[in-house]
Amino acid sequence: MKHTFVIAFATLGLAAFAQDDAVITVNASLKDGSTVKGELCNARFIGSTIFAEELKLDPALVKSLTFSGTNGASKVTLANGDTFTMTVANKNLKIKSLLGELAIPCASLRSVALSHRSKAPASVEGGAEGGLVFYCTFDDEASVTKPAVGPKGLFLQGQFTDGKVGKALTTTVYSQNAMFELPSEFFGTSGCIEFWAKILKTSPYIGSGGDPRLFTITQQSTKNTICTLDIVSNNGSGNSGFATWTFLGSMASIRGMRHLSYEDLFPGTNYRDWHHYAIVWDKDGIADLAGNPRMALLVDDRRIPDMQGHVRSAEDALSILSTPMLLSFTHDPSLDPELSTKSPFLIDEFKIWNYAKTNFDL
Repeated sequence: MKHTFVIAFATLGLAAFAQDDAVITVNASLKDGSTVKGELCNARFIGSTIFAEELKLDPALVKSLTFSGTNGASKVTLANGDTFTMTVANKNLKIKSLLGELAIPCASLRSVALSHRSKAPASVEGGAEGGLVFYCTFDDEASVTKPAVGPKGLFLQGQFTDGKVGKALTTTVYSQNAMFELPSEFFGTSGCIEFWAKILKTSPYIGSGGDPRLFTITQQSTKNTICTLDIVSNNGSGNSGFATWTFLGSMASIRGMRHLSYEDLFPGTNYRDWHHYAIVWDKDGIADLAGNPRMALLVDDRRIPDMQGHVRSAEDALSILSTPMLLSFTHDPSLDPELSTKSPFLIDEFKIWNYAKTNFDL
């Protein structure tokens, strides 16, 4: 009996990361040493495996194919890490490149690496917002699984309550509430992450770390924490107050372990109120800020004085930016729970920009 399998996101438990408006980019390495980059035009990879005589594989599931021999034998690596051997029946790999649409014989391929880039709409509610590459309103579960702009996400747990605009997500300590897989080269050497948050912790004094940790971006391959924002009295690296990791390095508002209260960090205002946070970076210096710093944290449109603890080299930053990331609220389950938030908070209107945005409508 002949069996046909169409592998879709739902069959692999990855429905949250399917993207109707995604562009699949391809980096093809040929056996003669040539490389070709562009957008994938093939709708399916068709072939056979030990578990399916005829398999139709959605390219959106595929991370890479490595070819061997001339009969189309290929090792397939899926986005979730699964691997299997497949004999590819497609005669050509169709790529829209700078040279036009190319049909490269599969027999000529050594390897193919795929990544996914969202087609961000030209505008969202409120008017055109050029440069906006991610926007989650956190109004409800649907706003997580299909954000207004950017890759779809996965909602795991948590409640939605009155927020700064509409509803907001109530986070849970030491656990993961929502996550988003961000493709390679999603971030650049210039950008901005902004959001609203409201601290729910009752103690006036800041704990030793993650009180709260407002978000975490980790590198999928290494699980290293790449970008985050903590409120801490000591993060273990001698940083206190607002401790921030960016793609270009780290900074903190206070150096050394300190016995801090929340009032110390939010002078003249109630720390329990809604506050706006913006992490901004630019490898060439942020032109709109005095001194043209390479990275900065703004809280309620006020630049926080920083003491840089570490600056990444240009090579390290570019290497990190080229890899897929995981955006998590508030914890990547593969990491030590100590790296999670230790106090609950509300988060709302989370946006990522592809330039060093410093003007905010508060």
